[in-house]
Amino acid sequence: MRFVSFLAAALAFSGVAHATFQCDDKKVLKQTYVGENQDVSVEYVHCSNAIRPVHDRIAVRGLQERQTDVCGATCATNCFTPSGGGPDPNQCAVIADALLYDSQNIGALFNLDPAVNTSVITMQYQSCKTFIVNQTNSTLQYCRTDWSSLVNWLATDCQSTQNAHGGNCVASDQRWFVQVQHS
Repeated sequence: MRFVSFLAAALAFSGVAHATFQCDDKKVLKQTYVGENQDVSVEYVHCSNAIRPVHDRIAVRGLQERQTDVCGATCATNCFTPSGGGPDPNQCAVIADALLYDSQNIGALFNLDPAVNTSVITMQYQSCKTFIVNQTNSTLQYCRTDWSSLVNWLATDCQSTQNAHGGNCVASDQRWFVQVQHS
């Protein structure tokens, strides 16, 4: 498919246009399985275009010189409305646990590096899918424990009881975001 927009449908319902990104000619470069039981799929995705927020390309240009360690950075959460069709929080917990397991056994930090095609990393277990996106030209370093916490929070707090079906958390400077949705 020539043009892929991971978030277009979900964000159209939520009104959160600042997190939308384009991924042209999407290719999965590497797939592996992680976690204690090796049951969580991880994909490293390559897009032929530079990953940028669709509606805020100018704002990202000035972000290239800032710190690269974004562990503990704040982000704004958005739940996707209307309700129905969200991921199973119990299945999302398996992903969160795999991230914690890898944090203890591989290392707490990982890089989102456009130079080595790791600007988009997806994780999936049954109905739950999460991904993290680096929207800059520079390497960002993030914590597996932070991603784990966001997966658990978004999976439980962006459900039908909140009139939602998944959600995301966008960094206050829009350099990165994490999303949780139904696969």
